[in-house]
Amino acid sequence: MRKYLFLLFIAIPFLFWSLWIAIPATAIKTMLEDSAVGGELWLEVKGIKKGLFFNLSIDNMTFYNSGKSLVVLSNISGQINPLKVFILRIVCSFDGGFSGGRFSGHMDISKGSIRAEIGLNQASIADMRILSLAGVKGTGKISGQVRVQGDIGHVEFVTEEAKFEPAFFQGIMVPMNLFHKVTGSIEVRGNTINITSLTLEGKDIYARLKGNIKGKFIDAEMEIIPGKSLIENPLFIYEFDRYKVSPGYYVMPLKMNLTS
Repeated sequence: MRKYLFLLFIAIPFLFWSLWIAIPATAIKTMLEDSAVGGELWLEVKGIKKGLFFNLSIDNMTFYNSGKSLVVLSNISGQINPLKVFILRIVCSFDGGFSGGRFSGHMDISKGSIRAEIGLNQASIADMRILSLAGVKGTGKISGQVRVQGDIGHVEFVTEEAKFEPAFFQGIMVPMNLFHKVTGSIEVRGNTINITSLTLEGKDIYARLKGNIKGKFIDAEMEIIPGKSLIENPLFIYEFDRYKVSPGYYVMPLKMNLTS
């Protein structure tokens, strides 16, 4: 009996390993790409390779929305849970590169469905395509957390040593250059980005942004609370007095199409 139990103990992992070897990398690629399909969102996976011991490497994964590249993950390596693969699920931990920084996390994927939690560390603001598409340009680092459930994503982030350029939207100048720290929480549903909480801090100035971006259209407003040094600055008065609601409180409406 002990002999048979020993043989069974050896045979089970060998069976799982044999089945893993038999699954083509293209099948895993298809599962990954199918998991992110939803409305205008889709995923492209390139350079996927299987390792011998339930590990996986991917050259890059690119998320697209409305035909535009939003997020590129590169040099990805992951460890697969072998017990899940054979019921057509991919459960794995992974890490890799993102916009000059690093990311790590875990995900659970089945056909047409995805759940994931990802931590971002020290990504470059200048290299983040999703920001440039929204008209925001600058330098510095950004870190945060991303949670994905199907086509719904929740993102929390904070910038470090940020320096932004002024942003121009159809003739309206948004004074991003006055801020050096941005802390935010946004929710992505399909092609709509809801700004649930976004604060901007600078020297003698504070602002809040709320609203949403749907497709290429932004419907939001920025509340600006400048300090005394800015309120008394003629350049600030000239540029922003039209948005004045009360002393020390300005509201800038942002309702416009974003640049391509």
